[in-house]
Order: sequence, then C-alpha cells, then structure tokens
Amino acid sequence: MSWLAQPWFDSTALWTVTRWYMPLSRAWAAAGVAEGSLERFRAELPAERIHPAARLGLARALERTAQLKRGLTDAEARWEEQFFASRPASPSALFNAERMRRRASHAHMLSRSGFALLRLGAGFPPVRYEIPAPAEALPELRPLIADPEAAYAPPDPLPSIEVTQRIEHQTSSEYWLRFRSGRGLAWAHVREPKGVSNPPSLIHVHGLGVEFESLDGIEDDVDPIVGMGVRLIRLEALWHNRRREPGRFGGEPFLSRQPLSGIELFVAVAREAAVLAAWCRSTSRGRVAIGGTSMGALSTQIAASRAAGWPAEMRPDVLWLVTTSDDIGNLAFQSSLAKAAGLPRALTGAGWTPQAVSALNPLGVTEAPPVMAPEDIVVVLGRRDDVTPYHRGAAMVARWGVPESNLFHRELGHFSVPLGLLGDRGPLTRLVERLHGARP
Repeated sequence: MSWLAQPWFDSTALWTVTRWYMPLSRAWAAAGVAEGSLERFRAELPAERIHPAARLGLARALERTAQLKRGLTDAEARWEEQFFASRPASPSALFNAERMRRRASHAHMLSRSGFALLRLGAGFPPVRYEIPAPAEALPELRPLIADPEAAYAPPDPLPSIEVTQRIEHQTSSEYWLRFRSGRGLAWAHVREPKGVSNPPSLIHVHGLGVEFESLDGIEDDVDPIVGMGVRLIRLEALWHNRRREPGRFGGEPFLSRQPLSGIELFVAVAREAAVLAAWCRSTSRGRVAIGGTSMGALSTQIAASRAAGWPAEMRPDVLWLVTTSDDIGNLAFQSSLAKAAGLPRALTGAGWTPQAVSALNPLGVTEAPPVMAPEDIVVVLGRRDDVTPYHRGAAMVARWGVPESNLFHRELGHFSVPLGLLGDRGPLTRLVERLHGARP
C-alpha cells in the first residue's frame, strides 16, 4: 500500500475515518452489546432521526454482527485452549487455531459495513462522548499531578508474564505474551527472528484505532524489522483488540473520556513498556527500543521521558517515533482529527478550556528529555501533518538534540507517513543500526 503515500491521501483519509469509519464503528459497537435486539441497539445508539430507508437491513445487520461476535468468542476460546495448553500442541493445531481466530476476527470487524445505510439515513456522532467535568476529573487526578514520577512508576512487584506456545515459521517464531495490568490483561504479539543470538527488541505501540491484531493479511510499517534481525513485540494498547470495552469500538474511550482517558492510556503504556523491557532483558542481551506511530509515539515518548528513575533493566535504550508532537493536552483542541471527531466541542460542553487542560501538563507534557542519548532517538515526521502538528514535533526533537542522521522529514501528512515506510527502509535501517550498537 506504499503507493498511497501521497499528500492527497491525507485529507481523504481524515474524511473517511471521521465521516465513515468512526460512525460505522459506533453503530457496530452498539450492535455488539445489543445481541440482535433492535430496542437495545436504539438505547446504545440514540439517533436524531432515522429515515425509513435506513431501517432496511438493520435487523439483518444486527443479527449478522451478533452471529459473527459469537463465532469470534468461540474461536478465541479454542485459540486459548491450544496456545496456553499445558502440553505441547501440534504445529498444525497452533497454525489452524490462529488462522481461525484471525478469520473470525476479520469477519467480525468487517461487519461494520452492514450499517452503511443507517449511516446515510440517520444522524449520530462518531464518538459516544462521556467527558467528565473539571470538578469531577481534577480531584481524581490531583494525587497523580502532585507526583508524576509515582504515577508513571513501573509496577512493583512486576506481574508474571504468561508465554504462549510458538508457531514456527521458516525464518521466525511467533508467540504471544499476556500479564496483569490495571484491572485487566495486557497482550503483546511477538515475532522473533531465527538464527539471531540475543536479538535486540522493539516494543511497538500502534496508533489510535489501529487494530492489526484483529485483522487478517494487513502489513504493518514495522513488520520488515523482523527480517532485519530484530525481535518485534507489538503491544496491544489499552481499549484496543482484546482489550476493547463492551459497547465501544477500538480506541473510542481514548477520545470519549478525555482528558482523563488520555492520561490513563499514557500511564498504562509506560508501565506496560517497563514490564516488557524487563522481560526482554531476561530473555536476550540485545538492546531494547520502545516506540510507535501517532498515539503510540506520543505515549512512548512520555514513557521514555519518565524512565530515568526506573530500574536499569526497565529503561529502554532506543526510541522510535513516527508522526509525533509535543503539548499533548493541546492536541485535544488543535489536532485536525480531534476537530473532525467533535472532541473540542465535547470538551467545551463539559466545561473544559485549553487553560483547564493545561493543569494536567505535569502528566501529559514531555518536559524532560528522553532517558536515552540523542543519537539513540530515531524520528520520522511529515511536514504536512496536522493531526500531530509537524512544527511542534520538529521543535521538540530539535530541543532534544537528535542528530540530523536520525531525523527523517517527509513531504507527507499524518496518514501517508506510515504508508510511506512500507516502501522506504531508510528510517528502519537507521533504527536497526542503533539497536545493534553497543549499550553504553
């Protein structure tokens, strides 16, 4: 899909995401808890007016979504039976369990399309906002604001990590990790190159609403790094994939409960990255990178700036950022994606102003530089990015002193930059060079 890495793609992608994908996802999420009931669906998705034509096929779409969700639940249960079995499962059993899970999940994700007529004939927002008022949110966050280092401290003791059985491919092994995090389970998908002694590792966090773990046959911009001798650990961020909340689509809570939800996700990613970094150190002597794209970049750069006080085995050596910015709290008002999704209006309606959000800066602004040396930070930015504004990201990495050899500026926007990486190995090659470098 690298051919889509053109400047024209970004405005089209933003319109498609906020005018179609997110509204369809909102209806799909409501259908997920309606279990085929039209009455429960209407309670979950209040619509201003539904044109009679938009009702055509709605009952069928609800039943189809419920059926596919049941199929996914069954496939996931069989998957867990195989991959977490106490006795070794056969290679074919593991392979088939993963294929069935992927196919069931992919079909369930695509059942969004059944609500296209409803989207055309009914008015409803792309996100179900439940913004807490400042008077409600600030007292809850005040202890964290007073001690950000404690808020971002790794869990003590570290949770035990469950490791699945492996699918063996010709050049790599594939397996999953899970561990307790907060009130639920964190998941990570690992792909490890064969024939590499003590491989370095990249702990990668995806962007908002990006759920490749739930889709079949989708290539990620960092996938090639496994063939370059690096172990890839893809963390499923809070509220995505297996961690979705009932009645919410992937990543929706990150928008719907701002600004609390933003802090909650950033803290979760930091703590989970620390856990995974310690696991990496226990299984390899190679260097460890953390990083991601968009939301994944924002959250891992905060983790890197908070890691100075972490135990040595949890501190990352390298940072990988694709499409990022600073002044993260202000993105809720200024990001083109936030505007198109109606977030500034929802925040204002709940009593938030940019000044009120700035009270959370101790938790959401990367004032301290990352823990690693500037030469171990690799950054890819798009000059036309207005989702995570380019000028702020460029100014931030300049303050950090990142060398020009580690900066990749592209004449692209927020959505086209990651696509461009599918056909541009330069940034990944630089990351791999730093990962294979000697630790200080």
